Amino acid sequence: MTLKNLGKFYGITLLIGLVCTVLVSLVFGYDKLTVYLVKGEMGEFLAALVWFMGYGLLIASISQLAFFAYLFIHQMGQGIFKNGWNAIQVVIILFAIIDLVYFRYLRFGKQDGDILKFIWIPLLIVIFGVAVAIYKNKLTGKNVFIPAMFFMVVMTTVELIPFLKVKDMMWLYCTIFSLLLCNAFQLLSLPKYNRLSYEERKARKIARGTWEEPVIETVQNTKQSKSTQVVSHKKKKSNRKKR
Repeated sequence: MTLKNLGKFYGITLLIGLVCTVLVSLVFGYDKLTVYLVKGEMGEFLAALVWFMGYGLLIASISQLAFFAYLFIHQMGQGIFKNGWNAIQVVIILFAIIDLVYFRYLRFGKQDGDILKFIWIPLLIVIFGVAVAIYKNKLTGKNVFIPAMFFMVVMTTVELIPFLKVKDMMWLYCTIFSLLLCNAFQLLSLPKYNRLSYEERKARKIARGTWEEPVIETVQNTKQSKSTQVVSHKKKKSNRKKR
């Protein structure tokens, strides 16, 4: 990805985190933000608004770091475990769902013993993750459901761990909704920005006369009776005349 498109990718992620956090805080953080607007205390309202905007930018940055960490983990997992990587991801997803309930219950639910009130967090993440993974599958035309679910469930859980110990539910709402939207945007839009970066690099190389056109050749494997495709590059001739 080019720096230009990386900047756009990160900038839109920041904007999503900022807007989502402010909107959620206006709804669930009445005593911390909305009350000042109702009372007409604009100075206090703007100060609180700036605070929540900064919090939204922080959450979006955490989401971006986790996304690039996921890309590294996914490539490493495919390289080490090969075809078994999908099965390993499913096991990790199940552990993450259980931990989402347990971490919150261990902190706040042991006194009354009611664990049902802590199920909504993993339920929300799983439902949203399934919807995003199905759409990602349709968008790419490939079987990427399990990797998409891994990112939406496991990486969101990792991002949420520090916030699961917070008693004030308003902060948890601001965090979880912002993370889910930022994660979904990054997962779904990465191919678009990779494609734009590829086209920009191609245009620059064609202008310089250094573009090499990819050529796909089919090679027959006689031992296994299978054909494989080999990609080579053929340099495209420049139309510019030599001086």
